Formats: sequence, C-alpha cells, structure tokens
Amino acid sequence: MYSDSTYPTAVLCIIAIEFCERFSLCGIRTILSLYLRNILLFSENASTVIYHIFIMLCHIIPLIGAVCADSFFGRYRTIRNFSLIYLAGNLLMCVAAVPVLDHNPIAISIFGLLFIAAGIGGVKPCVAAFGAEQFRIPEQKALLKHFFSVFYFTINLGGFVGMIVTPLMRKVVNCFGDDTCYALGFGFSALLMVMAILLFVLGKRFYKVKIPKRNIMLEFVKCSWYAAAEKCRRRSQRHEHWLDYSKDKFDWKLLEDMKAVFAILMLFVPLPIFWSLFDQQGSRWTFQAAHMDGNVLGFHVVPDQMQVMNPAMVLALIPIFDKFLYPCFERVHFLINPLHRMVIGGMTAGLAFVAAGILELVLEKGYPELPQRNHGSVNIVNTLPCSIMIFNSFSKMELLEAGRIFKIESVCHNRTRYDLMIEAPSKCDYIEFSREFFKVSALLEELQEDTFIIAVNEKLEIQGYMIDPIDFQTSITGAPKFRIDFIKNTDVLQNVTVSLISDSGLRDVYFVGIPPKGSVVTVSPYIEISQGVYGCLISSNSNKNHFEQHFHFAIGGVYSLIIQESHGEINFVKLYTMSKPNHINIMWQIPQYFLISVAEIMFGVAGLEFSFIQAPKSMKTVTMAGWYLSTAVGNFLVIVITQIDLFKSQAYEFFLFASLIVTDMMIFIEMASRYRFGISEVERSALIVEDSDEMQLEE
Repeated sequence: MYSDSTYPTAVLCIIAIEFCERFSLCGIRTILSLYLRNILLFSENASTVIYHIFIMLCHIIPLIGAVCADSFFGRYRTIRNFSLIYLAGNLLMCVAAVPVLDHNPIAISIFGLLFIAAGIGGVKPCVAAFGAEQFRIPEQKALLKHFFSVFYFTINLGGFVGMIVTPLMRKVVNCFGDDTCYALGFGFSALLMVMAILLFVLGKRFYKVKIPKRNIMLEFVKCSWYAAAEKCRRRSQRHEHWLDYSKDKFDWKLLEDMKAVFAILMLFVPLPIFWSLFDQQGSRWTFQAAHMDGNVLGFHVVPDQMQVMNPAMVLALIPIFDKFLYPCFERVHFLINPLHRMVIGGMTAGLAFVAAGILELVLEKGYPELPQRNHGSVNIVNTLPCSIMIFNSFSKMELLEAGRIFKIESVCHNRTRYDLMIEAPSKCDYIEFSREFFKVSALLEELQEDTFIIAVNEKLEIQGYMIDPIDFQTSITGAPKFRIDFIKNTDVLQNVTVSLISDSGLRDVYFVGIPPKGSVVTVSPYIEISQGVYGCLISSNSNKNHFEQHFHFAIGGVYSLIIQESHGEINFVKLYTMSKPNHINIMWQIPQYFLISVAEIMFGVAGLEFSFIQAPKSMKTVTMAGWYLSTAVGNFLVIVITQIDLFKSQAYEFFLFASLIVTDMMIFIEMASRYRFGISEVERSALIVEDSDEMQLEE
C-alpha cells in the first residue's frame, strides 16, 4: 500500500516507458525527412509528402488502438503488443539504412514506417489513461492532477533528448564508408524501445490491470447509426437533438454521454489547420534550415537539430505560463478557459509562419537563379592573364578581367548556337597574339546553365572550351559541393592528380587520366565534401608539386576548380564560386520556433485539457481518438497543398498557411461562443478515472 502522497511504483514504470517511447519517436521524426531526401533520394516535395503521410498514419491508427484497449484487450495488453510492432518497425528502418546489405532500402523503409505508425497507434491513446488508472481515487486525486503535468513534461523531455542525440549520431559518426550514419540513429531508437518494453513488462506486478466489460466503441457506432437512420425515416417527428431518435432502443445515460461527445467533436472540425502548421517543423522548416549557415559559436548545428528548439522551449515555458502568465490573465478575466487559450494559440501559430515566410524571402535572395523554360544561361570564364573585350548578341559588349567570370542570365532560347567575338591585346602578359580578334562558338541548351572557358591553345590562339553542364543547385544536405575541370593543351604532363587535404589530414585524390590534348575533361562531377579549409596539391609524374594552395568551402556553396595546363606547366588554377554559400545563420529560425512553441502550449495543451475534462468518463477514448484524428487530417492538408504546388516561392506557401490559420480561428471563435461547458472548474477536481461499470480488474 502507498500513502496518499507517494507515487505508485507502477506510475514510475509507465513514465519511464513514455520517456523511452518519445525519445525513439522524436529521434526518428527528426532525421526522417533528411533520410528520405538524402539517402533514398526522394525530392523535397516527395519527402514532405511521405513524412506527413507517416505522421498522418501515426494519428489515424490510434482509433484502432483505442478500440482494442477499451473494447477487447485492455490498456496493458494493447500497449505491450503494439510496442512489439513498434520495435519491429525500428529494426526494419535500421536494416534499410545499412548500405552494404543487398536489399531494397525504399521498400524496407516503407514497411518500417508502417510498423512504427501501427505501434504508435496502439501506445499513444493508452499510456496516459493507463497511468491515471494506477491512482486511488479520491485519496490521491491531488497526485492524479499532478501526474498529467509530469506526464506531459516527460513527453517533451524525451522528445528533447531524442532530437539532440539522434541527429548527432547520424552526423558525427561515420559508418559503411559514408560521412553520416542513419543506421545508428535508427538503431539507437530501436534500443530505446527494447528498454521501454522491458521496463513496462517488468512492472506488471505493480499495475492495476483492467479488462473491458462492454464494447463502448461498438455501442457508440450502433447508436449513432440507428439515430441517423431513424431521423431519415421519421422526418415528420421533431426532436431537440438528432440522437433522441434512438432513445427508444438505447439507455438515457449513453445518449447524454454521446451528446456531450458530439458537441466536443464538432469543435474539433477546425483543428486540423493548426496541426498542418505545427507538424511542418519536421519537413518544410527542416528543409529551410538546410539552406542556412549552421555555424554557431564554433559549433556546427545540423538542420534536423533545429527541431529540438520546440520541446526545449516548451519545457522552459510551461512553468512560466502555469505559475505566472495564466494566474495574471485570470485576475483580469482573460483566457479564463481552454477554448480562449486555443484561439490565441492558433493565432500565434499564424505569426510563426509569417516569421518563417519573411525568413524564406531573405533566403531566396541567395538562391541560384536557374533558367526557366525556353531560356538558358551561360557563364564565361577568362583564364587569360589579361583583360579581354567580349562582343555578343545578348549583352552587347563586356570587359572581362583576367581570372574573372561573367554570367549571361536567362537568354531566350531561340537558337542553339551563339558566337562570341573576343578582342585581346596583342601582348597579354607572357603571351603574344598574332592578331587581336578571335571568334569562338558555343551551344546554348534550354533549361541549362552552361560554362564557357576562354583559354589559350598550343598555337597561342584564343580558344573556347565548353565544359559539361553544371548543376548549380545547392546540395540537398546543405554540404558544399565542387567539381574539377582540367584543360590540357599538350601531352607533356602525365598522371596528373589533384589532392584535397582537410585540416584533420584526410586526403581525397582525383586522377585526371589521359585526355587528348586540346580538350577539357571533367575530373569529377559535383561531389559533396565537409565544410572547412582544404589544402589543394596538383602533381604529376614529372613534378610532385606543380601547385599548392588552400581553399575554403562553405556550407551550401557550389564550387568549380578550373585548371589549365600549357607546355608542361600548370599556368592557371582558380576556385570559382558558382552558387553562393549559405549566408543567413540558422539561429534566425529561433523566432518562428519560439512562436510555434507558445502556440503549442496555448493550443495543444489547452485542447488536451478541454478534451479530457469535458468528455464523459465512459467515452474519453472516443474523444481522444477524435483529437488525434484532427492531427491526421492536418497532415493530409499539408500533402494536398504540397502536391497542388501553387507557388514557386516557398515563402508564399508559408504565408498561405498563416492566412488559413487566421481564417480558421475566426470560425473557431464563432463555434466556441456557442459551446456550453458541461463540467465547471469547481467540478474538475472531482473527476474519477476509475470506471468500474466498464472495466474490471484482471483476475
């Protein structure tokens, strides 16, 4: 027996399993969108859709879990059995992320996500209620009220730790020859689920385990169906409520409870818009962070780690709201009930997306401008040691200094070949030209940005070299990427290598091969490297040190290293920044995360409080299932809007969501003003979780 002021041991076991489960789930959610995009190579839109389908399933399947718990197996068995399904999903994700195995990673990942969603569906609607069942009422009603605060704190603490540790594991640890280790991230989540299941099962002897005596969900469906059918059949009769059409077949208490539930569910209709905003932290906001500079006070913050801001801020803000803000508001009769707080929370979520949209507008100024349909672009690089004058039909005349690059943007693609007339001085540093004017030709491809190199050939004449098409899109991981282009004029140099040496001493060696003279060869297509300073060493069989210099590669930058050989010497080496690196620091996302965290406290926590307090004891599971279903519908809305692809600018999509939530909250205000609270604030403390007429202790 426990005293009235002592937590039951069973509750401690349940809180522990919730911490482990939330750590596992939030860790997976944090790295999932980047895993889909970077490893499985889905596009950002496809990754967003898959991510939100997963979240949607995680909030639809709790309907099944609720039915299993309240109508068939009881909460203990439902949690235990579905946790095993959850663990199987984690293990599948870990296996899918191991590249050395001969398997189909996409198929295994999809099955893994389905298993995880199914497992969450059984655990999510049961854990809080199962913990509440362990208290003796009314002796421990004060502890029961405190339990829900501790439980919500545990959810956010587990999520907070999971969002920090899991991204660090996949980023810091190298495995299977890659510089990331998603397998370790998913594997550690599986280990946490093993610990959670063991803790839960070992604590069984402390639990009060109940099994259902009646199938309340089946009665709910039967009564609703019968009432709706009778209303259609007996149209001449009038009743105050449509459920009254079934009062001749179902008992009065069931009807009154169902009326209360339908009144609550009606208020849930506008809620999906809020969740469509809130859950974009793991998709659109993470992709936005990938376009930002993650260097903060000497540390590198990876994009998926920014999601930790939400649970961290929630943990810090909950005591402030509960102890200071809400009491102050109540003294001036402001935010006096959960519905009021939900409205302000929804509006605050809109402000969060306005902040995200403004930030995106700033970021878009640094994005590469890629040619659109029926247009092309060309970069002209001057590798000569002197300035030249370029005449063309697009920009007329342009002075291009030595070593500089000139970009002709968005040229109308009405022909495939264009000519350049180049005027050079007769004496260009160490080169003497026999004439001053040279004509070179190149091809312009639609939807493509070409690069044209002006160099000197073996005959000391100006020649143009068109290199392979360049993808100037920034890396999908945010890491710098670069390529090497080598111009060879003679056959003197053989076995030319280009080595990049990092600060840690790691060396990447690229072999030029044996290209024919008078040609340009792309040594490497664009590849991703880690940010930082690298030493560049160019050598050959005749000279181990033709060139040595240090280059800096910044996050998000796209670089081209152009090298020219002439008469056995490397006479030109320069690193060009083809797309600017990320220049906006990732910490500028803090305002939107602060606003969405405030919104979660005022909307999410208040909504859960309203659902639990207002729902009849016999149908709390029905109400909670409706709450989770609203989250699922919200994620479905994100999928729809993403697929419609209304805007080319991501910022305008953010503003659209902000407009939707404001409109939605105006509708919610009108609906909430008509709601009549069934339980007063005074009666709140009298809630009894035990429901002996529907559940009995397991023998």
